[in-house]
Amino acid sequence: MARIFIAIRFNDEFKKALVSIQDALKARGVSGNYCPYGNLHMTLVFIGERYDLQKIGKALSEVEFKTFTLTLDRLGSFPTKAGVIWCGTKENEPATTIANLLRERLTAHGVSFSTKAFYPHISLVRHPSQIVTDIDVPAASIKIERVFVMKSERIDGELVYSEMTATE
Repeated sequence: MARIFIAIRFNDEFKKALVSIQDALKARGVSGNYCPYGNLHMTLVFIGERYDLQKIGKALSEVEFKTFTLTLDRLGSFPTKAGVIWCGTKENEPATTIANLLRERLTAHGVSFSTKAFYPHISLVRHPSQIVTDIDVPAASIKIERVFVMKSERIDGELVYSEMTATE
């Protein structure tokens, strides 16, 4: 079953900076479920398996999107049972604003989504063997011009993310 989410996608240059962090974590002996290159993203809203793409598209079209820049900043971790090592960004307000606006419009259209608090981050490793966050983060920035409705599904045992629609 496909899982739906709204996300920020990255260009190759930005993803290469994220992969360099993953490589540094591996060099420090951190094993775990590393996010594949093609799946690196920032989730703004997680919708899940039950969805109405027409309602999601309508909500997306009602959000006034303003271009902004994300710059990699630091590593951190979530203290969940399994754990996640993530990379944060310097400018969190624009992403938070977009996430909040999306949630407002999704609610107005009766679309259910995860109400977990939004914290701007890019997951790098899930279920890490150890938590390491003292890795130097490369200077990398990206101009964000749109957000995407994404689908996550298992194909031949691999988790594959694909675009369903995007802001104009």
